[in-house]
Amino acid sequence: MARLSTREKVLDVGSGEGLVAAEMASRTGRPVYGLDLAPGSPPPENVRTVAGDACALPFPDGSLDAVAFHFLLLWLPDPLAALREARRVLKPQGVAMILAEPDLSARVDEPNTGMGKAIAGAVHFSGGHLDVGPWLEEGLRRAGFRPTIRAASHEWTTITDPAEAEHEVAFLRNQGRLGSEKALSMAAAERAAILSGLRRVRLPLYYGMGLKG
Repeated sequence: MARLSTREKVLDVGSGEGLVAAEMASRTGRPVYGLDLAPGSPPPENVRTVAGDACALPFPDGSLDAVAFHFLLLWLPDPLAALREARRVLKPQGVAMILAEPDLSARVDEPNTGMGKAIAGAVHFSGGHLDVGPWLEEGLRRAGFRPTIRAASHEWTTITDPAEAEHEVAFLRNQGRLGSEKALSMAAAERAAILSGLRRVRLPLYYGMGLKG
């Protein structure tokens, strides 16, 4: 695969608070760039935050060894433009790492608290693509990469941490996709289902890489 340990200059696109970038930095023992429209502050240890857009990366041509995407491409109106921009900043034999991108069109929630529908609505509102996961192989090829994409097994995942649901509800509320009353109702339904041990989600995920020849 991408052999992250051999990649010296790595960029995590859509880094948010920098948690994924921090994990990559801990595995490589080297700093990792974390790019976001509004980077988290302060950044985690060994994460060098950069403000910028996925479709206009503030890096010179051929300057990076790896560019990572994690639940980011689905939100973009033009994910192909982001992949082409990743290819531009990569060195020869550099890699675009797809850590996880979903097929939200196939998401199933039990019990149905409305969370899945609300997230899909937020993606649609942003101009994104619910089914970006199945598109990845084609998208990487069109961007000029040699793709290797796999689908994770479509099994149920039990949600055990109420804070995870609270974070998602807060995100949807901040995006203007939930009013105060609806957010409170959804958060309560999520918490009750999680604490009862019945909350689970089935969401197809796609991962892999694109190699720049």
